[in-house]
Amino acid sequence: MNDVYDRTALEGSISQLESVTANFAQRFIQDGKVRQSYIEQTRQLAQEYRARVASGALSPDDAARQVQSIRNDILEAQRLRSTDIGRAKAINLKKVGLSLADLTEKYAKDKFGKPFTSLASNQQNLVYLEIIDSAGRQWPSVNAAAMRYTALGRALVFVSVGAAIYNIASAEDKGKAFAREGVVIGGGFAGGAAGGALAGLACGPGAPVCVTVGVFVGGALGALGADLSFGWIF
Repeated sequence: MNDVYDRTALEGSISQLESVTANFAQRFIQDGKVRQSYIEQTRQLAQEYRARVASGALSPDDAARQVQSIRNDILEAQRLRSTDIGRAKAINLKKVGLSLADLTEKYAKDKFGKPFTSLASNQQNLVYLEIIDSAGRQWPSVNAAAMRYTALGRALVFVSVGAAIYNIASAEDKGKAFAREGVVIGGGFAGGAAGGALAGLACGPGAPVCVTVGVFVGGALGALGADLSFGWIF
């Protein structure tokens, strides 16, 4: 009897580990893809508008105004594609996209050490061009982190799959074990989503540590509840 209990407890622990790792694997891979998509879209945006200015199709100030508006739209659209953890990290780094007025002042002081309105016309044009170029300029540290998250997510997939294979291979009733794995993972995903949402409400949308803890706790509780429910039903 103890052997049966110990084996069931072990399988349950492995299933919960599998669910939690699958939860984070999905999030890390998704957020890495979102970041890469943002990088590519903003890079193309900057190149396209630089070419329009060079050809005379647009003035530097019109191009800068359009680029900044489009970049902010891209930023918000990509955040909607991000997971709860990725969105919290992005908001923590930058709550909203900067306005054109904010950027003209920033780059005027960076390049010339003076307010934008005090610059000569040619200097203002250089500031506008800097804004266009900055739309396609990335943060190396953030990009490197996105690549690390993608790699970590893929590694966690192997852990999750390995745990599932172990449980199914060691079970006497492999069909039942297969069904159990699906139920536990599903419960973990549902619990993780709920935990992340509740943490976001409690701590605010720009609190990545809090949201991550919420996903972890919610996912673990969801997996445990699904496992217990499966055991009672079957």
